[in-house]
Amino acid sequence: MSSFRWSWPILAAALAVLFPWACYELRPSRRLELCVVDKTVPFRNWFEHRSLFWLLRHLNVVKPDGTSYAFESDYVGAYPPPVAGDPPERTRDLTVDDVAGARLIYLADTYGVYRDDLKSKERMAAALERSPKLYGGLTFDEARAAATALESGKTVVAEFNTLGSPTGEDARTTLEAALGVRWTRWIGRYFTRLEDVGEVPQWMRDDYEREWQRPWRFEGPGYVLMQDDAHCEVLRVGHEAATIGLTIDRERPVDAHLEGAADAVPYPYWFDVVTDTPGARRLASFTWHLTNDGRERLKARGLPERFPAVTRRATARGGAAWYFAGDFADNPMDPRPVPFLGYLGFRHFVEGLKWAPSETAFYWRFYVPMMESILNDAGSSQ
Repeated sequence: MSSFRWSWPILAAALAVLFPWACYELRPSRRLELCVVDKTVPFRNWFEHRSLFWLLRHLNVVKPDGTSYAFESDYVGAYPPPVAGDPPERTRDLTVDDVAGARLIYLADTYGVYRDDLKSKERMAAALERSPKLYGGLTFDEARAAATALESGKTVVAEFNTLGSPTGEDARTTLEAALGVRWTRWIGRYFTRLEDVGEVPQWMRDDYEREWQRPWRFEGPGYVLMQDDAHCEVLRVGHEAATIGLTIDRERPVDAHLEGAADAVPYPYWFDVVTDTPGARRLASFTWHLTNDGRERLKARGLPERFPAVTRRATARGGAAWYFAGDFADNPMDPRPVPFLGYLGFRHFVEGLKWAPSETAFYWRFYVPMMESILNDAGSSQ
């Protein structure tokens, strides 16, 4: 009887592992034709779209032929060489044929590959100074292809830097009209150590010193805002900004696509400041949490304390254009699968315990539940 009593905890532990694993293995597949664009792939790490493909695999979203999406090959853009430090093995722009059969077109990153990015070789670290472009920027033909897909009833998702340099003015204007946003030319990012020359790009320092006519002597965490090469503003945590200086919050009433996302999620990475046009609906906003000095700095620049983070524009034929005003899918996560049903909810809870800006917390608490809903919506519209 004693051995039988002790067998119950072992059995319960086994079931706690085996049941979610079995449910994961038996989950139904969902066929969805996607077209992902990523031109910022200098190395074989695929950071700019890898976390999106992890989610596709976890949700068992598969290609029309039933096979899984592979982040190494199932996209359009720059394809990295076998040897780190070499230029792209090949490149391919988005075409009308690419979007013809797709239900969802995802513009993950169009910034591109630059000469000095490749100098780090095996370290695979992006250069912190500007250098000649090898490949990048959204072309006018690509913007037209995405806009045409939207007007024909498809879903188009675009992220930060699709509108920015080195995309040209004609392509940008076309895409802005399709997405329902206008770029103010301001971009920003959070840095954990403003004094770190290995983290803060040199061109940011140069632009600050050029405008302010004084040396860059900032230390500690903070936010840097840039407009082209003309203006640079620094909001230091503890001086101009609160400990959590920028959060993403859902607009009320909460849209159905964002019901699973959290509010007041610290945002830790690149973002741009856009305005939404009357044809688009703002679903989530970035919110600054600043001191009086910080608010005065923003006011002097003509920048708002709350601005669009996620917008959605619906078209007459059922298409939907989403714009994420941040580098949402850029996450250096482990691409290996976690074969347990309920893992998304588990990570959502655990990451909510963090009190500092974190790429992983944002991914699990906001991006994942939102993208799961968008994928479901795109799949059901087939």
